[in-house]
Formats: sequence, structure tokens, C-alpha cells
Amino acid sequence: MKKITLFVAMLIIVMLGGLLGQSDSTVTTKTSNTTRVVLTVEDFEKHNCENVGDALNIITGVYINAQGDVALRDVSASKVVVIMDGQKMNVPGSVGVKVSAISINKVGMIELLRGGRSAEYGSDAVGGVIRITTKSKTETDGDMKNWSLGVKGSFGSYGRQIFTLNHSNTINKIDYMLSYRTDGWDGDYEFIQNPYTDPKYGLIAYGSDDRIKHTNNGESTQSSFGKIGIDLPADQKVQLSVSTYVADNGTPGLSYNYTDDARLRFNTESYNLNYDIKEIFKGFSFKAQGLYLKVQTRFDDPTGSTVEIHSNHKNYAQGIDFSQAGTLGDMLDLSYGYSYRNDEINSNEVGDKARITKSAFFTSSVSGAMQGFLSQWEAVLALRYDDPSDFASEVSPRLSLSTGHQGDISTNVTTHITKSYRAPSFNDLYWPRDAYSVGNPALNPEYGLNYDIGLNLTVPVNGMNLNTSINYFRNDVDSLILWAQTAEGGTIWTPSNLAKTSTTGLETSANLSMLDNKVLVNVEYTYMEALNKSPDDDNLYNKYIIYRPKNKLGVTGTLRLKKLECNVIYNWVGLRYDRPANTVWLPAYSLLDANLNYRYSFSGYSGSIILESTNLLNTDFWRTKGTTTPGRMVKLSVGVNI
Repeated sequence: MKKITLFVAMLIIVMLGGLLGQSDSTVTTKTSNTTRVVLTVEDFEKHNCENVGDALNIITGVYINAQGDVALRDVSASKVVVIMDGQKMNVPGSVGVKVSAISINKVGMIELLRGGRSAEYGSDAVGGVIRITTKSKTETDGDMKNWSLGVKGSFGSYGRQIFTLNHSNTINKIDYMLSYRTDGWDGDYEFIQNPYTDPKYGLIAYGSDDRIKHTNNGESTQSSFGKIGIDLPADQKVQLSVSTYVADNGTPGLSYNYTDDARLRFNTESYNLNYDIKEIFKGFSFKAQGLYLKVQTRFDDPTGSTVEIHSNHKNYAQGIDFSQAGTLGDMLDLSYGYSYRNDEINSNEVGDKARITKSAFFTSSVSGAMQGFLSQWEAVLALRYDDPSDFASEVSPRLSLSTGHQGDISTNVTTHITKSYRAPSFNDLYWPRDAYSVGNPALNPEYGLNYDIGLNLTVPVNGMNLNTSINYFRNDVDSLILWAQTAEGGTIWTPSNLAKTSTTGLETSANLSMLDNKVLVNVEYTYMEALNKSPDDDNLYNKYIIYRPKNKLGVTGTLRLKKLECNVIYNWVGLRYDRPANTVWLPAYSLLDANLNYRYSFSGYSGSIILESTNLLNTDFWRTKGTTTPGRMVKLSVGVNI
């Protein structure tokens, strides 16, 4: 009954908004703010990104761990949905999508959506969504090229070698794109086993402070991608994309608990078939999508701490998705659809499990003009109904309201209210008892309630252009699924629904361009309080969630001189608590990176030469306890396009 009441109330709000604006309507110009960040090829080139993880690291408030998983605000990778060309890459038998495994050379755009998004993207979208759009054709200076070929090689510290090959072509009504990338390094960098020895930090020293060399740290990865599109009569198009990723990596473990012989292997295959028709009837388009996804993870440690470890997890997903979108009148945009997805896992530890999810989704957007300084408004209602085979069905609503002014000085105010949920993963439910952990089949889904309000302002200042934004957010999660040690001697880890969290924060951004875009400055700062609100333990109540920094600052300066571009990137990360009771923490650290990018063109050839240095000041630090990072690294990249 509560779900129906909420649905009716939100629908009335949207309908009233439409009626109030009928006298003078216009399409609202979308304005970005810190809840939505878009990265393009220009950003990837500026920061010399090699994969999607590198690109996301540009954004403050985003954290990529050593395994390549992404965390947003106060939530882990398992609660962030990754979408590539409309296909959900998450599987219920895995912790999260390894964004560092997605090569950047096939990506045209990355869109980061913070906050709960279950209304649009279903279960798991408690913390946010990352939308990745791959390239279809090559664009140069705004002109489409029918045929292109690109080659790039990178050589760097610790034996780093990266080679990429890209080719795209258009033949009559057919266009295609192919890419291949290989990446490897020996990983033999030196590090301090415990970089923090000062007692004032409250840290426990683990082992020696002597500088030692990593072993079993080499990596070897290969990825390929292909996409082909066929234009059909009546504005129809069929598109097929295939991607693969194979990795064979050493896993040295934590700095105080080595795994000298362990190997971690990945094998991912993704197939995506799309059919689009721009107008199936007046004003409405239609899209159908079929997907197949296989994610295999193997971990082998023949000399494990107690016994040999051999884990093999195979995740499979098959699904179909149908959707329509269109406009009624001048103001009302509608989209709706249905999806069916079957997830399966075959694992020597979890066993054979399956989950079928049927979903229906609906989005309504109305917009119009206003009199006075605030010249436009928009209201968006999104609803999603999910019916998983192993849990009760859920309705996830989301309401967004925005208003703004367009002119010499442009401003936009946007607010979101959303409810989201996440069903327990197969690992949460069925992990068999071993010496360290056990799953919990009695788990219930977790629920989140998220509020956002943001202000975006663009002002021309004496020939310069200043764009600023500030966003306040709050995210409350009930029945949070949290792995913790049990009372069984304090050694067995198991998930439960006992914990609650409440996170509030401010995300700010300022961009200043000067001298006809020859000098650019970007500053981003995030303040966040991610607190444990579990009522079951007074020692943990109101304590900060581990490894969620309260403060994070990023500053990027760019100087453009004809074909030469110089970028300097500074990042500062505040202290992170290492213990749930906040008795031990890792201190703040600063990193300085820089690169020089020279773009050239002659006789039909173009390309770039990039000299890059990361951790320029050779800082020793831990992002999390025991996860070492290399010191100063240098890399030279040379690319040629035909």
C-alpha cells in the first residue's frame, strides 16, 4: 500500500508540473553538476589514460582499489552499476566490475551518475552508475573519416609495455571498428613495508621499515573489441559488438602477508546485439537489445598459508531488453520498457546458483518556460519494478526537479530524491564455510534513501569563463549487508543485515578558462562524513566507515601552446580510518603527476607524443593498509593515426 501511495503522489507532482507550464513551453537545456560528470576523449588524452579506471580517477570522490574495482562516496564496487553500450556488466557472483580491465582506446565517453539509481538501472545501483559509450567511427576536427588506422606504443618504468591498434571504416551502409590492446609489466618496484612509523598516527607497525622489492607482481593482459553497424531503410540500424579480456597476473598479497606463488586469472567475454528504429510511430523510437556475458575468475595459491587454494568462478548472464521513447506535445517526454535477465554461477566454492530477474521501467519528463530570472524548469519521474526469482519484488522510485536561467550568466538548480535497493549477491548468500568466512542464506536486500541538491553557475569574468558547482548529498542505508567477524572466537567473517550507515557530504567543482582556452584550471573538493549508524554496538555507533576519507582535493592546471599541451595534476587525500572503532588510521597523502603532450600532423598522418610522470615526488604511502604503490614512474607514449 505504501508503494502505491508513493507512486500516485509522485505521478500527481509530475502531472501538475505539466499543467502549470502549458502556456509557454520549451525544451530545458541540460546543465551538468557534480551528481553527473561526463568525461570525453579529450579528458582521456589530457591525462594519458590507459583504461576506464585511470579516467575515473580524474574525478574526486571516486576511488579505484588495487584490484581495479570502483567505489563512489561511501559504497563499495558491488553497489556501483557499470553499463557499457546499454549492457549491465555486473554479475551477482562477483564483487564488482573491474573498470581497470576496460581499455580506454575503445571508449568515446564515460558518464558518472552519483547517488541511488535503482529506478533507472535496477538492483545494485545503490551508490551510482558508470555509463560507458564505445566509439563507432573516428572523428577528427569534427569531420567523420570513412577509414582510419591508429597505432600507439607506450614504454615505462618497471618494464611497462603497452601496445594498441585501432581501425575503423565505413563502406556504404556498413560501419565497423576494431581494436586490440596488450599491456604488461614486471612490477618489481621497491617499497617500504610500513611507510608510517610515527606513533602520533596511532598505527601499528607491521614488519620492517627497510625498503624491499616486490616479487610475483607481474601482469599480462590482452583485450580486443569489435563493433559493426548496418544502416537499414526507414532509419533503422542493427549493431553487434563483441569484447574480450584475458589476464594472467601475479598476486603478491599484502605487504605483511605475502603470497609469493599466487596467480589471478581473468577471462571475460561480452556480446551485445542492438536493433534501433528512430520512429516506430509518430514521435516514438524503439530499441531492442540482447546480451550474453561470461566472467571467469581463477585464483591459485599452491603454497597457501595453511592449504593449497584453487578457486574457479564462472558467471554467466543472458538477457533481452525492449524500450520505447518519445515525446507527447511540446513538453512531455516518455520512455518505458521491459527486461528479462538470467544470471548463473558455476563455482567450485559457491556451487551452481541462478537468479532470473524480470523488470519493467517507466520515465516521464516534463519541462517548460517560466517568467522572470528563472526561465525554465523540468520535472522527471522514474519508476522501476524488479521481480527477482529468489527475493520479493521491489518498486524503486526517483524524482528529479530542476530550474535555471540561460544567458550571459547561466545557473541551474537540481534536486533528486530516490529510493534504491540491492539484492544479496551469490557470494553473500552461499559462500561455504572455510577457515575464514561463511555466507548467510538468511540475508535480506538492503535499501537506500538518497537526497541530492546541487547548484551550477557559469559566469564570464573579464574575458575568462568560470563554471562552478556545489552539491549536497545524503545517503541513508537500512539493512546494509556488511561482512564482519562473528562471535565465534572473532575469526569467522560472515555477512549480516545488522548495520546501518548515514553519509552526508559536499561535492564542489570550479573550472576557469583564460586566454582563449590556452590556460585552464580545474579544482574539485569533496567533504564527506560516512558514519556507521548500527544500533547494535555502542563502540561502532557514529564511527567513520573505514577507508572513506573525509576530505579529498584535486587540482589540474593546463597550458596549451599551439601543438604542445602541459598538464600538472595534484591530488590530496585526507586520513582514512583502518579500524571500525576509529582507533587506527592512515595519514593524509599528496600526489603530484605531470605530462607533456605534443600533437602533430603532416601529409595525412597525425598523432601524439606524450611524456608522463606519475608520483613525481616519489611519495611512499598506503591507500589502504598493506596495499603498496610504486614510487615515481615515467612513461613515454607515441601514437600515429592515418
